[in-house]
Amino acid sequence: MRSILIFDTTLRDGEKSPGTILTIAEKVRLAKQLEHLHVDVLEAGFPAASEEQYECVKRIAKEVQGPVITALARATNPKDFEIAWEVLKDAAQPRFHTFVPASRQYREHFLKKDALQTRELAVAAVQTAKKFTADVEFSLVDSFRANSQEVVELVRAVIDAGATTINLADTVGCATPQDVVQLFQKLRQEVEPFDRVVFSIHCHNDLGLAVANSLAALLEGAGQVHCTINGIGERTGNTALEELVMVLATHSSRLGLQTGLHLEQVYPTSRLVRRISGIGMAPQKPIVGDNAFVFETLVPQLSDSTEVPPYEIMNPEQLGIYTTGYRLTPSASWEQFQQRIKELGYDLNPEDLGECFQAFQDLAAKKDIIFDADLELLVNERAFKDQVRYKLLYLNVTAGSISVPNATVQLEVDGQVIQDAGFGHGPVDATFKTIYKMVKRAPKLVRYEVNAVTAGTDALGEVVVRLEESSRQANGRGVDTDIVLASAKALINGLNKLEYGGKQEAVFEFTDEESFLPRL
Repeated sequence: MRSILIFDTTLRDGEKSPGTILTIAEKVRLAKQLEHLHVDVLEAGFPAASEEQYECVKRIAKEVQGPVITALARATNPKDFEIAWEVLKDAAQPRFHTFVPASRQYREHFLKKDALQTRELAVAAVQTAKKFTADVEFSLVDSFRANSQEVVELVRAVIDAGATTINLADTVGCATPQDVVQLFQKLRQEVEPFDRVVFSIHCHNDLGLAVANSLAALLEGAGQVHCTINGIGERTGNTALEELVMVLATHSSRLGLQTGLHLEQVYPTSRLVRRISGIGMAPQKPIVGDNAFVFETLVPQLSDSTEVPPYEIMNPEQLGIYTTGYRLTPSASWEQFQQRIKELGYDLNPEDLGECFQAFQDLAAKKDIIFDADLELLVNERAFKDQVRYKLLYLNVTAGSISVPNATVQLEVDGQVIQDAGFGHGPVDATFKTIYKMVKRAPKLVRYEVNAVTAGTDALGEVVVRLEESSRQANGRGVDTDIVLASAKALINGLNKLEYGGKQEAVFEFTDEESFLPRL
């Protein structure tokens, strides 16, 4: 049985999803959850890009000790490696990840260099990286549109320079499993010995083949695969970790492949990413979609009900999906609440735990039963917070079939309390227009989505919005039993994400422009 390394790039490549802006607190929270999931390699970010990325990778390197912690550094700028080492030096297992374009299209567009010049740049980058750490991963961008012989020569050169992992990237998502098999077979024949380094695969899902291509690479000898939770990423996303991992788990004995992931953490991790990113999922999404384990009620039960149904190929509880759901009643004690929060995988300080318990009691006054999903929302909303510019203090809305909908809103903006009122075509419209007037900005609302967190008319409602302002997009989310209040919370969250993202002047990965320079 061959063990496969899972390289999670949700925090770097996954954050390229439209509208996704994660704060440092959210990224650190996700990194700790990925540690619980037991991923082998965690790509924390691109520290030379901005102050936010620098501080975020530094915190993750200090606070997350289980997986290998990787930082991206550009081959085109040697200063990136010095900056990356400053944030990685406290990590238990540090790794550099650097790259060059492999295809003529990418090479000519971004580097303006030929194949030989690009190879020399790659070798120099690996040699620079090796001055800081022994573990260096090298990626060949757009590998599957590149000349295969040029790929072989580039791979040989960076291995000789000291690269320990070679990653082939289907950057534009155009490869087929046959393309992957052919390139890996050529590498196995012409790079000797093939197993002196770990070969890896990084796929995008433009043609819906990311998981299939990744599996093809693993069957041809790759030992590592790049994934993101829920498959989030630029355009149509990346290889979905949960899908690939469950293919391997379901067919482990036949494929001879396995991972070291804690599968019971798959669903909690998926749900966390969904909530902090604001990216929803289709109900029919494999493994973690709402319908993934819902079978037609008319399917005849021909066997003993205690047996596994013949149509069920995976056990939902294996993934951390409990269809009945753990429940707390409004009378639950502090001890019961604290114990359940711990069982859900949260390690909160006394102050945050106390604030979450108060939120639980407030919710319990409105609901008869509190589900795990409710508790997770409370924890993620109350315990993992950043300093924000806008805070919602008060909302009162009047609407009906006769009166003109109006909203009275009280906000805290830059520490100052302000209040105003306004009208609209409905309660949500009145609320949004009033808030826009108060904050003196009116981003375009390009998405508005409402979901019930649990069943019942008293369920928490989760509202997700996507705002667009000056070509920048941000997702915001809010939760409450009152949908209008949840909508206001989502708008405020989205405005804060726009504010946060607007302060980050990030360096683009495919350039040689100056790095962000922290005080080293």
